[in-house]
Amino acid sequence: MKIIKFLSYYVFGLFGILLISASPALFRAGTFLNMPAYLDELTNLFGNMVQPSEWVYFFKGSPEPLLPYLWEPYRYSMTIFFGAIAVGFILAFVFAVGTFFLPAILKRIVMRFLNLVEAVPDLLLAFSFQLLIVWLYKQTNVLFMDFVTVGQEKIYWLPIIALAILPMVSLYKIILVQLDEEMTKSYVQMAKSKGMVKSFILNIHILRNIIKSVFYHSKIILWGALSSLLIIEYIFNINGITTAFMNDFRPIVTTVILTMLFTPFFVFYQGTELFIFKENKIAEETNLKMNRFVDSFSRRPSGKWLKQFFREAGVHFKNIKFLIGFGVIFVIVAISVIYTATADPLVDKFYHIYGENGQLVSAAPHSPEYVFLGTDELGFSILDQLLTGAKYTVLFGIAIAFLRVTIGFILAIPYAFFCPPRLQRVLEKLVDGMHFLPLTVIAYLLLSPVLLMPPGGFTTTEVERIIYQAVILTLLAVPLVIMLFGNEMKLIMKEEFVLSTKVLGGSSVHLLWKHLLPHLSARMGIVFGQQFIQTLLIFVHLGVLDIFFGGTIVSSGGFMQDPPQSTTYEWSGLVGSSKNALMTGRWWYIIPPLLGFMVVIIAMQFVIQGIKEVQQKRVGVPIDRSQWFRRLFRKRTVEKAPVKQPAKEDFVFKHSEHSRSS
Repeated sequence: MKIIKFLSYYVFGLFGILLISASPALFRAGTFLNMPAYLDELTNLFGNMVQPSEWVYFFKGSPEPLLPYLWEPYRYSMTIFFGAIAVGFILAFVFAVGTFFLPAILKRIVMRFLNLVEAVPDLLLAFSFQLLIVWLYKQTNVLFMDFVTVGQEKIYWLPIIALAILPMVSLYKIILVQLDEEMTKSYVQMAKSKGMVKSFILNIHILRNIIKSVFYHSKIILWGALSSLLIIEYIFNINGITTAFMNDFRPIVTTVILTMLFTPFFVFYQGTELFIFKENKIAEETNLKMNRFVDSFSRRPSGKWLKQFFREAGVHFKNIKFLIGFGVIFVIVAISVIYTATADPLVDKFYHIYGENGQLVSAAPHSPEYVFLGTDELGFSILDQLLTGAKYTVLFGIAIAFLRVTIGFILAIPYAFFCPPRLQRVLEKLVDGMHFLPLTVIAYLLLSPVLLMPPGGFTTTEVERIIYQAVILTLLAVPLVIMLFGNEMKLIMKEEFVLSTKVLGGSSVHLLWKHLLPHLSARMGIVFGQQFIQTLLIFVHLGVLDIFFGGTIVSSGGFMQDPPQSTTYEWSGLVGSSKNALMTGRWWYIIPPLLGFMVVIIAMQFVIQGIKEVQQKRVGVPIDRSQWFRRLFRKRTVEKAPVKQPAKEDFVFKHSEHSRSS
């Protein structure tokens, strides 16, 4: 039975890959949602899949057998990927266990540092490693390792190290959190009371209990690493599987490549869940049948929800971390909006800069020595482009994250309440397969037909392209958000107060507003922040591939072509149009927008941490660091304050008064 389930889930995953691979036909001939063309393409794809003679790859115009041609780049890419994952996961485990024995204050410092590293885009990490090798070579005349491939040669160590950093940091944080949570369990307290040392409890009990949770979290980490693989191969000029994907964009090639990426991860994770772990099943009684869901709308909550919203906002703004994060994001957007409304022109262009005697001192591109933050190759001010594009980057990132959370929550309600348990498990397994497909590759596949300017110019308006990109980036993550919120709802339904509400005759809307929303509100805020950060990272990845928000202007003809330009000056366009700048020494092209992304990501991390602390305070989880310092200060003050000793007469007086009253 389990084998049949395993094969059926795999077949459903392959069917989804076929649907995705044919999707560029939806935008054929400059139209949106060209369903006849899509159905024709899908029919042809099904026909090609059953005809091995059609399995060819066009390399520089000449056909090659598809699978033999793809095998070598696939093996190369998977060697780098699995090497990076192995290095990252092993180091994460070793560092987490070592950090576990540190004092609490040092643990907090480590977590702050990990948050900072996690905010660094993988693109900047790869560039930094390349520059480090070049700098060491200049200082020592020793090339410690190759930092880019040339021709058919292969490099391994530097791409593996660059790709391993972010998975290591993410898993490091997860293991630390899991260890700290497990230490609060009752069995750990009992073990301590019996005199067991911390290391024995860790090795015998805690690690065994967190392994399953770490396993499930690792799927999200691998999902992000698969998207980073595309960027790493691009930066290091690696002829891997993603390069093969970019060079032949036909549906049959896309299908085979996505299947090759999907299969090993599906076999490992789904095989482990089905054949090793016991399948988690939510009890039948927790699958509430909300038969009166529609009818119960006649009893709506009172109109105090707006007042409650402002009360909640006020509570969060009292948290210093939330206030700092929100303030930074608000100031960036406000400055961008004010600048756009007042500047004329929006972006200054500097052709030549002359000295006092009329002598030419600088020609475009200008370094920061002559123009603040410098200019790009065409002479356009980097600062002006940053100020103009900030509002697009941040506001549309917020809009996409908000749509993901809102749509995901709304659709999670029928998933958690209406679907029978068996259908829920089927849907969960189908959506779970999305973790094994690189999000950046799927986004590029769906967005490039619309956002890359064709030779004759755009046939769509900028507003249409922005709406389309927002919709695609939203829908790509909605299924995962639905599963996340749906599982959270099912866990809440297991609580006793929910069963009591049902027994007392509470309506479904009452249950939703009074019990589900209060419990999920903090979780929704955290998921919103995570989705916002993920959206910004996707912007960076797509920017490297010349897919800019709102559209990419591509010059055609001529020997010296202009670099691709964004129609909105948003930050991913700055990254994409100057991605090779560090290798030419013109660091000011790309460092400012990457630092801008880092600042916004760190600010959102502050917002997420503030939401967590507000929620922890409500449920009684101890005290943030500032309160800890205040409490420590008060304690020392009390200890140092002189204590007045009572006089002997005081005792006599009180005793005598007591005696008289007696």
